[in-house]
Amino acid sequence: MIFHFSKELYPKIALLKAAYSFTDRAYIHLDVNETEYIVDISIKPDEKEFSLKEFENELLFQSLKYSVFQQTKDIRKLIVTRALASTLIEEDTTIPTEDKEEDFDIDNVLEDWFEKYDS
Repeated sequence: MIFHFSKELYPKIALLKAAYSFTDRAYIHLDVNETEYIVDISIKPDEKEFSLKEFENELLFQSLKYSVFQQTKDIRKLIVTRALASTLIEEDTTIPTEDKEEDFDIDNVLEDWFEKYDS
């Protein structure tokens, strides 16, 4: 079965993802010309049926996912950047960094680090 899909309507990545989702049921060959993608689908021997409508739905779904991804990528970058930036700890040079043995008691262990060193 050979099908043609408009390059103007569907992004390439959506076609690739849609095709990949059917590789368990069919052998798929992709080609392209100036205006359209060409999809050649051969059903695997152990599969009984394959519907063009299923492939079209998957292609539509992947196209929409890609569109949403493109529209929201900047805000996702900001969210991740903000989340990672809040985990950075500035190195404070006033805190002793020498490796010296200290005697610890229970009061020292339970002491708030920020109260002790933040001045």
